[in-house]
Amino acid sequence: MRHLWELLHDPKLRDRAPYEIACRNTTASGRATSVVRMLCSLLVAAITWTTLGPTDSPWWPAVTALSFVGSVLAVIHTREDIIGDMAQSRFLPVRLIGVELERGGWKRLNLPAVLETFGPLAMAWMIGAPSGPFTGDSDARLLAASATLLYSGTGTLHWIIESVFYQPNVLQAWSVGFARTARAVVPVLLAGVYAALLSRNSDGTLTALPWLAACFLLLYPATVFYEKALRSAVAEIAPSVMAQRLKDATVVHSSISNPLHYVLMAARHQPAGDAENLIIYLRGELGRCLDELDHEHPTATVGEIVAGVRDSLLPGDRARLMADERQASTVLGPIDASLARSVLADLCCNALKSGDDGRRPRAAVTTTCTEGRLTIQVTDDGPGTRDDWQPGDSLHRLGQLLAQLDGRLDFRPGPGTGTLVIATWAVARTEKAR
Repeated sequence: MRHLWELLHDPKLRDRAPYEIACRNTTASGRATSVVRMLCSLLVAAITWTTLGPTDSPWWPAVTALSFVGSVLAVIHTREDIIGDMAQSRFLPVRLIGVELERGGWKRLNLPAVLETFGPLAMAWMIGAPSGPFTGDSDARLLAASATLLYSGTGTLHWIIESVFYQPNVLQAWSVGFARTARAVVPVLLAGVYAALLSRNSDGTLTALPWLAACFLLLYPATVFYEKALRSAVAEIAPSVMAQRLKDATVVHSSISNPLHYVLMAARHQPAGDAENLIIYLRGELGRCLDELDHEHPTATVGEIVAGVRDSLLPGDRARLMADERQASTVLGPIDASLARSVLADLCCNALKSGDDGRRPRAAVTTTCTEGRLTIQVTDDGPGTRDDWQPGDSLHRLGQLLAQLDGRLDFRPGPGTGTLVIATWAVARTEKAR
């Protein structure tokens, strides 16, 4: 379950549509159960008021205030706009509550959860009090007890789903062992507590109350079903979001790290170069990277992609990259065009790296597209590309990304001291440009 939490709540891994649907459904269910609990507290207050005798204290219905306020705050807790207005209120109590709700509560609990936990316990204490307003009226006592148990039952179910299985912060989430223990132990403990509180003033008609309290055990199967649904959601979105994270990392590296490397090489070999032009060059590459991350890469031909990679080099380095134009008219869709540009930019950057002796190698690019597979070959005349990269390096991430697309990244000896790098993967769709 901890791994499921990390997959669902790591912002880098979220698939926007399923995640937003899950958040919306959880918020809607929490709001609905909070409204049910609010109605239950009002029902208990009304029953208490109607059963008051001439000698009873008129303050007994106020015991339900904790439960009612907790349910109201639980509904407000799902409305960020209302919480923001409360945090800016002129009235100090309202502002303090708004700040508490805006902050998200304490480490494990929050204000609505505390009130909705102790509120029904207070109502159960009132219902079972020997000198309380329900003495001698077993029917009203049974109805009030049922409403109290329904309040606490829906509250416990909401707590199990949100606080144990749907923590917004993985670092503050319950451990797996504690989560599994809590969802079984907490309902049992609450059943015992409510049975003890409600049976203090019971007679023959209330012998079913302990059995009624045991209905909390029905919450356990509900959480099991929720866990299965959670696993199904993760099984569907995990591969796509993992691939998206690798793709974004590859785009960022090829669009920012590689151009920065060219600038460093230029500064090393030409200390007196024009710094302003280099800054303008880096700014342009950064803008193109952000645009591709915010929007998808446009459809492009292989020739346009190669030309774009060549243009991403510094003007003095562009002549060192040569390309075979035989497949230049092949059109790639947005996904494959973005990947092809990242692959070419990364491989060309490694191939064009200067050696310690200051030698500036040349690189040649060849592309072929047959039977739905695109193959990119980058050959250098040494000593550019190295195949001794470590996990976490750009070429390692590139190999992982290609493997997820039924592709691979191979290194072979090239001419002389050079290297031949072959990247291939299955493309979604290609066509000839007209």
